[in-house]
Amino acid sequence: MKRRLFTSLFAVVLLIGSAFFVTSCTDQNDDIVETAWNVENFTVNASEWSWSPANRRWEAVKQLEYIDDFIYEDGAVIGYVFLGEQNVNEVQVQLPYLKSYRLDDGDGGFFIFTETIGYEYSILTNRATFFIEPSDGIEDTDAKVTYNFRIVMIW
Repeated sequence: MKRRLFTSLFAVVLLIGSAFFVTSCTDQNDDIVETAWNVENFTVNASEWSWSPANRRWEAVKQLEYIDDFIYEDGAVIGYVFLGEQNVNEVQVQLPYLKSYRLDDGDGGFFIFTETIGYEYSILTNRATFFIEPSDGIEDTDAKVTYNFRIVMIW
């Protein structure tokens, strides 16, 4: 009796195991997608920044070589700015980058000023707009310096 039960149990386990093995092996690779990426580097020279009165910030527009609806909807677009001197003290910082400064107000006091460096991109125009946005919204030409940016697209 025990032998018959053991044989039946073994047959059931073997049958279920075979069913899992047969159904898990398929020729379709619909659910396997390889990851791809594209890296684009941009230099925005000090002379390329233009003041946007509507947005109250400095802007520079650059053409993206490769972006499509799939990347826009299902991928990731990550922006970076390089700070410091290349091969000396350079660091790569993810955007947006915020930097606060403590400035003398001329009357013995001080005020805090924050500058935001960021980007936005449009699938409609395939362009990235890099910007320098002052917290006070004042057009300060000293903010117009050369920056190196990197846009990384992953899909």
